[in-house]
Amino acid sequence: MADPAHSDFSLRWRWLLPVVALVGLFHLSPLSDALNRGFFDAASRHPLKAPPLPDNSALVLVNNETLALLGRDPYRQRWPLPRAYFAALIAALDRAGAERIVMDFVFFNQAESAEQDALLAAVAAASPKVVLAATRSESPVFWDADFLREHAPLFPQPRLGLVDYPADPDGVARSYDAEDSLAARASAGSAPGTGGLLRWHGGLARIEALGVPVVPAGHFFAAGLPLIDRLSAQAPDFSPEATARALAAEPALTGAADSEFAQAIAAVRGRVVFVGANADGTFDLKPVPVGKIEPGVLIHWTAWSNLVAGGFITALAWPFVLGATMLAGAGVFLAGLNRSSVVAPVGFAVALTALLFGGAYAALSAGWWLPPATPAAGVSLVLLGVVVENLWREQRRKREIQAMFGAYVDPGVVDELVRNPAAIRLGGERREATVFFSDLAGFTDLSEKLPAEQMVEVVNAYLEETSECLHRHGAYVDKYIGDAVMAVLGAPQQLPDHAVAACHAALEARAALAGINARYAAKVGITLEVRIGLNTGEMVVGNLGSSRKKQYTVMGDTVNLASRLEGANKAFGTGILLGEETARRVQSAMVTRPLARLRVKGKLQAIEVHTLHGAAGTLSADEKEFVETYRAGYTALCQRRFAEAAAALTRALAQRPADLTTRRWLLEATSLAQSPPPPDWEPVISLDSK
Repeated sequence: MADPAHSDFSLRWRWLLPVVALVGLFHLSPLSDALNRGFFDAASRHPLKAPPLPDNSALVLVNNETLALLGRDPYRQRWPLPRAYFAALIAALDRAGAERIVMDFVFFNQAESAEQDALLAAVAAASPKVVLAATRSESPVFWDADFLREHAPLFPQPRLGLVDYPADPDGVARSYDAEDSLAARASAGSAPGTGGLLRWHGGLARIEALGVPVVPAGHFFAAGLPLIDRLSAQAPDFSPEATARALAAEPALTGAADSEFAQAIAAVRGRVVFVGANADGTFDLKPVPVGKIEPGVLIHWTAWSNLVAGGFITALAWPFVLGATMLAGAGVFLAGLNRSSVVAPVGFAVALTALLFGGAYAALSAGWWLPPATPAAGVSLVLLGVVVENLWREQRRKREIQAMFGAYVDPGVVDELVRNPAAIRLGGERREATVFFSDLAGFTDLSEKLPAEQMVEVVNAYLEETSECLHRHGAYVDKYIGDAVMAVLGAPQQLPDHAVAACHAALEARAALAGINARYAAKVGITLEVRIGLNTGEMVVGNLGSSRKKQYTVMGDTVNLASRLEGANKAFGTGILLGEETARRVQSAMVTRPLARLRVKGKLQAIEVHTLHGAAGTLSADEKEFVETYRAGYTALCQRRFAEAAAALTRALAQRPADLTTRRWLLEATSLAQSPPPPDWEPVISLDSK
């Protein structure tokens, strides 16, 4: 007789070796990096302990308010501003008493006027407080090597700082190379360091709340322009030395008492001032861990604050990650040895995972970064092996499945559960599928003209026909709500082409309604129409309910949008509306027509919706010509060729005069051809009702 202990030992090694391989593959996969980045971002937004914050800095930003001021009389300027304006900004900040002026602007190309370059070169060189941006390959065009050598006394220390920083694969700035950087030059060499992962104080709003002044640049532009006129008069040859003497002779800026300008001067006096832009159209907004986008100068300010106050975060090397993974996996493995229940190993794994993430979170605030994804994956995969081993030794699966039979009403759900119990988890799982919603139009009028008994007969006949169409194409009918039907294609059974199958089911359901109309509605002078909404995407599928009654269903934004699309048919005068992802997936098998970018109630993001005309190769010549003509007009409309769009849509409307969408966009194109919209215009339609 076989030794049970020996069998268990052999079984463990059979699953432990693949688990080790899977952990290694996970560590090398993009998913591991993505999860670590997500955790780092969350921890950076909510640190356990806030990093030290220097008390002598300020940010001066060219924001929307600044550009609005400079766009009016007497300036009448648009971005990018003439370089004389940047010279004025530097001069004003110098006379306002800034300790250092760190300019996060690149001046790598020659200005339209050589005089503009000479003026900015002289003023920037004249103020020893100024640091300008450079890259490893380019420096400001007016501060070339000859200029720096010729005016060496004005550059006792390097005043060019590199603004290159390594972005992660997702484009987000998380680390910083401090050597010769803009941040290092801002610290005037007093805070050496090679850089590392940034310790964030927060986004712009957060650091302002912490007491770091964030000042619009408008007042300094206004005060600096007269100052530049005086400097130019005293140094007409734009000599940096003469400009330096003239600038030093200028009185300090003060501003009227209690004025906004006086407050701005007080905010920068004696501080290291980082100057950047965050106005619309300045193209200097960068993705960072503590917010979606922030002004690029915030990255250099954060690096500077790390250099002078708190130090960067040091990422631990891969041996530390490997060691943590091995210790965590071994702990779960030992917790599951010789146990018939999975309670202990699961509890230990949960506690260990919490310890891993909690420890990584605490270490990050202390200046160390241990990526937790691989150790957590090791815990999860070893736990999975322990659980599988325990389940293999248990004999209760059949009774558990049989006890669940009464909780399901759809045979497909039961069949799938019996065949593969792990495929349907209580509580739900994420699954990609296509949702089908349908409702009858004209049903209210019919219900007023037929007796209740006949109404039940009509509803049952309609539901029978529609359900058969859905079942033929692999759908799971989720529920009936009066005369409405909700179905899912792709759950519980996997269905590779669920979007195409849903379109076929929708077309057949509309065709089947002709028989219902002939038998019932036509007799009382009413024609029923069915409105259908289809949407494809990720959703949560699983069991909802109580211990006595469960329902296998789906939920999520994808489901909600499918329901909205069904109702949106009324606004477009269509019968079948497809979500953007559904339309994309069926383009080779179905003929669809884009209607608009639709923004439904409760959603800020608009999606392009399509109506379904039929399967490819089944359309009549007239309908095919209409779709092609309309598509040409709609494409031209989206590309802002409004006159061309109006011509094509006019032809399409002549082919189908009753089409609401064609008429709507023809009117829109005709109007926009006369009065073009702003650059961000899109063919968006908003629906205020559900």
